[in-house]
Amino acid sequence: MLGFILGVLMVLGAFWIVAMATGWGLPYMLLLQGLHWLKWNPWESLAAAAFLLLGGLLLLLRPQDNSNRTFRTPSSGGEVRISQEALEEIIARSAKALTGIMEVQSKFREREAGLQITVACQYEQGVLIPQLSKELKEKVKEDVELYTGISVTEVKVLVRSLEKARTARVR
Repeated sequence: MLGFILGVLMVLGAFWIVAMATGWGLPYMLLLQGLHWLKWNPWESLAAAAFLLLGGLLLLLRPQDNSNRTFRTPSSGGEVRISQEALEEIIARSAKALTGIMEVQSKFREREAGLQITVACQYEQGVLIPQLSKELKEKVKEDVELYTGISVTEVKVLVRSLEKARTARVR
């Protein structure tokens, strides 16, 4: 959002400068009138400056989206958290253990009942997509629940592409 706002302001500023550089008097007159207004209305100027300052600080200091999410797993005697990277690794290993899967990417969404996993993958040509997708769903759900203890409510599979299997070249 901040990038969008800054982009719009930069584009408007560029149009403003181009208009003044090409001899159009309106932007210059508006700028002068605005500066005079700021000079002769100090309380309104301070209020506008405070509003802009607070708005800018809120945009700059807002909580950042934390890409290092962790997921809590039930444990007796304390709390265990598992990083997003660890879950991605478990899912990738589970998927690549199946024949016919070449590349895997995963996304997570926490639900009240458990974790919703979306697996985007690349299959080899010639595989039966419905059968392999069913096996992938079962394997990912089973492995995530086994290794982490986190309940998995749903596994969605997105087949991004089909590729020829690459043969290993030996020199």
